[in-house]
Amino acid sequence: MEKLSVEDFLLIAENVLGIPAERLAHETRLAAAATALAAPFAVRGGRERHVTLAEKAATLCIRLVRDRPLVVGNEQVALLATLELVARNHGVWIPPLGGQDEIAGMIALLAAGQLSDAAFLGWIRERVPSR
Repeated sequence: MEKLSVEDFLLIAENVLGIPAERLAHETRLAAAATALAAPFAVRGGRERHVTLAEKAATLCIRLVRDRPLVVGNEQVALLATLELVARNHGVWIPPLGGQDEIAGMIALLAAGQLSDAAFLGWIRERVPSR
């Protein structure tokens, strides 16, 4: 599967925040971003921890939201990075019935620590079906 790089992350953040990627590179905790971007592809005991695209997408979003590598806009950038990961890997994103409000609500709950990783993964699995 194709991964997102730190450069990809900065370009997504530039698009979302309207701040040049070069400036963001100086203001971002790049090590935190790199760790979050690598998390979906972690291997334990020679086996991938997150096998499906939905698991990888959920892990990416969770880590970017919780690790907060940016000064501002972590939730919005996390969502777009998640959608980019799905698209690059030829996945399908099924928008929730609640639309943008539901998406924003789920990410806000995740950021506030009011939604478990398992519950968020279940929600993402509904959005990114396995093929």
